[in-house]
Amino acid sequence: MAFDSHSLDKFVVRLPDGMRDQVAAAADADDRSMNSLIVTAIRNELEGRSRANALLAALALAAEAKGVSHDAA
Repeated sequence: MAFDSHSLDKFVVRLPDGMRDQVAAAADADDRSMNSLIVTAIRNELEGRSRANALLAALALAAEAKGVSHDAA
């Protein structure tokens, strides 16, 4: 898929000391760019939160159906 990188959203990230080297090493080990590694990490975090929230909602509904109060769940 071809795209013009100049048309994509950009965001500057300030990394703690040493983290850039860690990101570079991890990206190199996976044979991909640092940008790809960072985008994947952000995507995984956001999707993980979404899955966690869906699971918590399902558990709350199941507890409610069994008559368990929210405080006891």
